[in-house]
Amino acid sequence: MDRRTLLSVVAGGIAGLAGCSTPDNEVGTATATATPEERSPQATTTAAAARLGQRLTVWNPTPDPVFATVVGMRGGRDVFFRNVDLLPGERTSSRIEVPRADLAVVVETDTGIREETTWRVTEPLDGLEVVLNRSNAVFWRASTCSGDGECGLATGGDEADLPLVGDGLSRWYAPAALVVENPGGETEASIRVDLRDATLIDRRFRLPAGTRLSVPVTYRTGDYQVSVETADRDIDVTWQVPNEPAKYVDVTSGTTGCGPANTTLTVANRDDVAHRLSLRIETVSGVFDRDIDLAAGAVRTLVPVVESGPHRVDASLETGTSVSGTWWSCPPRGPATLAVDATGSLSLTAAGPQPG
Repeated sequence: MDRRTLLSVVAGGIAGLAGCSTPDNEVGTATATATPEERSPQATTTAAAARLGQRLTVWNPTPDPVFATVVGMRGGRDVFFRNVDLLPGERTSSRIEVPRADLAVVVETDTGIREETTWRVTEPLDGLEVVLNRSNAVFWRASTCSGDGECGLATGGDEADLPLVGDGLSRWYAPAALVVENPGGETEASIRVDLRDATLIDRRFRLPAGTRLSVPVTYRTGDYQVSVETADRDIDVTWQVPNEPAKYVDVTSGTTGCGPANTTLTVANRDDVAHRLSLRIETVSGVFDRDIDLAAGAVRTLVPVVESGPHRVDASLETGTSVSGTWWSCPPRGPATLAVDATGSLSLTAAGPQPG
C-alpha cells in the first residue's frame, strides 16, 4: 500500500464514522463552533479547562523507513490527525490539545500495520507514545519527569539536578534516559540510580496501568546502577552509558533491556571461494552455537537473539581467521552484519549511529 492509498483509506474510514475529517497537522474539535453571539466567558473558560495540552510521539525503532497516519476520535468526530514519515530510528513529537476524556486512537502504516487503542487522557500524564515495530504498533500513556524536579507521578523522595552534564567523551544530542514501563495494573515503584558514590535519583512514583515513565538522566559516560522496587519484585541492573542510550525496566515482568531489539544478523560471504563459519553468540537467555556452510557470494539472514542488550559474538573460519566483539541489539543501531571480505577476513558491524 502506497502513501496516497494509505491516507485515503484512513481518511475515508474516519469520514464514514464521523462525517468529517481533519487536515494534516491540524487539531480538530469535538464540538461545533459557536457564533460570536453564542460564546460567553464562562463557556470559554469551561471549554479550556476541559482540554489538556499533551504530546503525541511516534517512534520508528526499526532499521526501515515507515510512513504512518495516526488519528484520534471522540464521539464520532476527529480530535487530531497526524501523518508522519519516519527514517530508521527516527522519533517525532508534536503538541496537541485534547479533551480530558477517553479517545479512540487508530494508527496505520504503509507496511501494513493497523492497530487501535483507547487513550485515557488524565492530567498527571503528558502524552501518548506510539512505537512502530516491524509487525505491530505498541501504545503507551507517557510521562516524562524532567530535571526541574517536577513530575506529576512522583510521590516522594529526592533527585539530583538532572540530566548530568557531559564529560566530553561523546557527542550526544539527547540525554541517556531511564524508562520504566508498567504494562500491568497500577502500582507504585521506588527508583534509585547511582553513579559510583553519588545517588542521582531516589524517588517513589505512582505508575498507572499502561504507563511508560521516562527520566532523562545523563550526558556522562559511566556504569550506572539502577534499582527498581515494587510490591511484587526487586530489580537491580547495571546501565552502561553511552552504549545503552536508554535503559528499559518492565516492572510487571522484571525484564530489562535497552529498547526494542534489533535481532537480525546477516552473514555474508563476499569472497570468491566457499567458507565454513563457526558462530557462537551468548545472550542472557542462552547460547546460539552453529556451524554454517557459505558458498561463494552467499548471504544468510539469522535471528539468533530475542532480547535487546549486549551479546557476545565469537566467529571463526576454517582458515583460522576469527573475530570477536559485542553486538548491542538495540536502538540506535540497526541489524548486525558478519561478513567475509574478498581477502578472507572477518568483520562484525552494526548499522546506524554508534554511541560513544
